[in-house]
Amino acid sequence: MSVAAFTATNDYEIRYEIQPWAGQIRLRLWEPAVTIERPTEQVQPYLYLANFSFGTVAEAEAYLRNHLLSNGAFDVPESNFPSAGAVAILPYPTWGTDAVESPPQLDG
Repeated sequence: MSVAAFTATNDYEIRYEIQPWAGQIRLRLWEPAVTIERPTEQVQPYLYLANFSFGTVAEAEAYLRNHLLSNGAFDVPESNFPSAGAVAILPYPTWGTDAVESPPQLDG
């Protein structure tokens, strides 16, 4: 698994915690907020924070793996995640080409 090192050129990461909570397994995901002009300066605590409850660690890890891969992470293990970590992701990985309007085509 790629653990993110916070540098001026590669600052996109998803952080997570997997821990027992109230008889279930809680998966907490968040993405720290950074600005493009000052990528090492955190503007808000996070872009998003989400808590999920699962019956088993395996279910939580499967969800985490899918979430990380969907958000541009590479080299993500199938299981045996550390209980907390930060994983490097690509910037804006879920923005498809339909998010940018194509220029009009010229005839001729």
